[in-house]
Amino acid sequence: MRWLWLAVLLSACSGSVTEYKAIDMNDSISDEVISESMIASYRDSLELSMNTILVQNEVPLTRGIPESTLGNLIADLLLQRALIEMPDSVRPLICLINIGGLRVDLPAGPITVGKVFELMPFENELDVIKLSPEKVKEMMSYLKDVGGQPVSGMSISHKSGKNSILTLDDGEEINTDDLIYVVTSDYLAEGGDKMDFFKNPVQRIRTGIKIRDAILDDFRVKGLAGQTLNSNLDGRISVIKF
Repeated sequence: MRWLWLAVLLSACSGSVTEYKAIDMNDSISDEVISESMIASYRDSLELSMNTILVQNEVPLTRGIPESTLGNLIADLLLQRALIEMPDSVRPLICLINIGGLRVDLPAGPITVGKVFELMPFENELDVIKLSPEKVKEMMSYLKDVGGQPVSGMSISHKSGKNSILTLDDGEEINTDDLIYVVTSDYLAEGGDKMDFFKNPVQRIRTGIKIRDAILDDFRVKGLAGQTLNSNLDGRISVIKF
């Protein structure tokens, strides 16, 4: 008589426990029954986890350029995470990500773990890139050409016929001799989305922190503190035409 031993991985806060169950393999058991037996417990556990509510959202947060409520929210929380992780020597620190990396808008109401996976389905990690003055100018030119991307820790004013101006949140204006650190994704750090200015940087710091995990952590902390998600358009990227 043949037997099929099924291993079901049960995740719990205290650790992982593996349970085994023997199923008699005979003609009365269909492939569908076997498949269902193998995945049922895992699927139920996964669905329970994905349906866990992290935080409440006040109003719909949407994507767009030159800035957007969702882009501002995610860029801000990623910058704050990097500020916590990086030493004080890694300054000035700003954040730049791509709106295409945020796959869905966030609706008003409860935000679940599953919704965050929809928002950020990729396994991208946070990197910190030190850019030379030349690369900073390339970055600003890129943002002007594409019409903006989610940023944090800075404001950029693009004036037609004139050089763009980059100002830090503390009011300090970045000049052509400054080096800055930029929080971004490892995908963009490799030049993804045509961000070639990230290639061959002065320094690249790999944090090993998944962007999705940073979002989950931030939402979870806000939820536990009784806070809700909210974000506003604040003119951090402006295009002035004459």
